This record gives sequence, structure tokens and C-alpha cells, in this order.
Amino acid sequence: MNNITRFINEIFIDARKGIRGYIKSQLILMAITFGILTMGFIVIGVPLPILVALGISIIDIIPVVGSGIIMIPWSIISFIFGNGDMGLNIAILYVGLTIFRQIIEPKITGDQIGIRPLYTFGITVLGSIILGPLGIIMAPIIAIIINSIYKVKNNWGNEERR
Repeated sequence: MNNITRFINEIFIDARKGIRGYIKSQLILMAITFGILTMGFIVIGVPLPILVALGISIIDIIPVVGSGIIMIPWSIISFIFGNGDMGLNIAILYVGLTIFRQIIEPKITGDQIGIRPLYTFGITVLGSIILGPLGIIMAPIIAIIINSIYKVKNNWGNEERR
């Protein structure tokens, strides 16, 4: 195997690990979302809280809109149909969940893919600005690949110095 092929192969191996970490981070975030929603729904008296929380947690994987695609209309409809307490409680739960996720997501994703949380956050913001919602998914993957190239290149440089 020539050096270029070996170099590219090492990048693919490292990037694959990073992408697995990214998927794992999304599953961790989904589990946290599920836990928060389940507790919140039990407290505010939502029927079938576990089932509803599971459905919203799965939908929360969608970039940008996530859980808001369900919870915002649910809150508004509750207000319209005269159930202001439920509407307010759903809105508060959604805002709390969103703030919490914005705080923990870069840390969890960064830990799982091997990139510092601040870089993960910056890359995600930059990706969303450049590519919109698709950028939120693509930016960490691109960062993983760039990080893999950087790590493999540095490892090769260290091998050559020996």
C-alpha cells in the first residue's frame, strides 16, 4: 500500500470513529430530551406522557425546528381552545428544554467526536449560516473530517521525525 493510500485510509478510519461519536451524541441528547419531557409532562398532567415525550424526542433530531415543530403549535392551540394553563406550561417546558439543550449540546457532541465544545458550537453556527438547516447536520461531519485529516497529518509528521 503506498503512502497516499495509507494516509487516506487512516483519515477514513478516524473520521468513521468521529461520525459514530456524532451519532452517539445525538442519541444521548435524544435520551436527555426524553427524560426532561417525560418529567415535565407528568408534572403538568399531559396524557400518555411517556409516549408523547418519546415522539417529540425522536422529532427533536430535526435540525433547527426540532421539538418546537410540535410544542409551539401545541401551546398556541391550547391557548386558542381556552386551556391557557396547559399552553403556558407547554411553552415554559419548551423554552427550558431549548435553553438546556443549547447549553449541553456542544459539550456532549464535542466530547463524543473529539472536538472542543467551543469549536463544535462555532462550527454548528457557521454551518447554519452558510448552509441553513442542512449546515447544522453537515458542519459537525465536515469538522470531523477536517479534524481527522489534521490528526493523521500530525501523526505522520511525528513518525517522519523519528
